[in-house]
Amino acid sequence: MKKFLPLLALGLLAGCTSLVSTGDRLERGLTPPDAVNYVTTKADGTFETQINDHRIAGKLALLAARKSKTPAGFAQAQFELRNDSLLGRTINVSFEWLAADGRVTETQPNWIVTPLEPGAITLVNATALKAESAECRLRLLSR
Repeated sequence: MKKFLPLLALGLLAGCTSLVSTGDRLERGLTPPDAVNYVTTKADGTFETQINDHRIAGKLALLAARKSKTPAGFAQAQFELRNDSLLGRTINVSFEWLAADGRVTETQPNWIVTPLEPGAITLVNATALKAESAECRLRLLSR
């Protein structure tokens, strides 16, 4: 029995190590790339939404998407979001800018953590860095 306990303890420690590693893989697996939600402005002044993660559906409302130009001629976009759930939530936002022909001209590689209070309206703004950028795609990822 005394020989068995150290082997059991060693086995448990080895199991913990692999469990943490497995947990990391599972954590990353819960937010696949197709869980990103999109709102894209259109040339006619409207916007198009694509909801891929239903944890956001019904809990987050997009009230408006506005486009304008800076005095230097660069595109700007403003998105108005409202948290329709009874709890505060946090989402990650990022932007992509598109040329008039639909190709991506700029991508923001990092995500911005954005807290949303229950019932509160939050404005999310972006400004293009290239003159050829015409439309903005807001990317939303639930946390």
